[in-house]
Amino acid sequence: MLIQYKAWFNTPEGRDVYELVQVQRAFSLIHLETKEEVRPLLEEAVAFQLDSEVRSYVHCHLGRCYHELALYTLAREQFERANSLGVSEEWEAVFHYYYGYTLYELKEFQRAKREFILCLQSGPSGPEPTLRYSMLAATSRKLGEHSEARSYAEKARSLKR
Repeated sequence: MLIQYKAWFNTPEGRDVYELVQVQRAFSLIHLETKEEVRPLLEEAVAFQLDSEVRSYVHCHLGRCYHELALYTLAREQFERANSLGVSEEWEAVFHYYYGYTLYELKEFQRAKREFILCLQSGPSGPEPTLRYSMLAATSRKLGEHSEARSYAEKARSLKR
C-alpha cells in the first residue's frame, strides 16, 4: 500500500493517513520483536504531528527499542521525553522498569532505584515481580545498601517458589 500510493501519501490530504499507517506499522512490529525493523519507523514517527498520548507511546517504544539494542543514552532521552508528556497508566510499569534498567546500565543507580520502586508501585502489569525485585537488589548493591539488597533479593527468591 505504501509503495502503490506513495504519490498520494506525499500530498497534504494523504500525509495524515501516511503518518497513521507508519505509527500503526511500528506498534505492530514492536509486538513481533523486530527491533531493527521498527527502529526507523519510530525514529520517523517522533517527527509526526501526533497527540501527546500517541507521542508518549512512540517515545516509550523507541526508548525500549534503543534499550534492547544497548543504545542506553538514546533510550534515556526517549524515556525522558515520554515522561515529560506523561505515561499512560497501562504502560507505567513497563516504562518505569525499562527506564530504570536503562539508568542502571548508565550507572545512574540512585535514579534507577527510584524507577524500579515506581515500577513496583505501578501495579501488576509489566515485568514479573521477580525481575523488579532482582533489579532493585542489584541497584541497592551498587549503591552500597547491602541490607536492602539482601531484602530485595530474598523477596525475588520467594516469588520464584
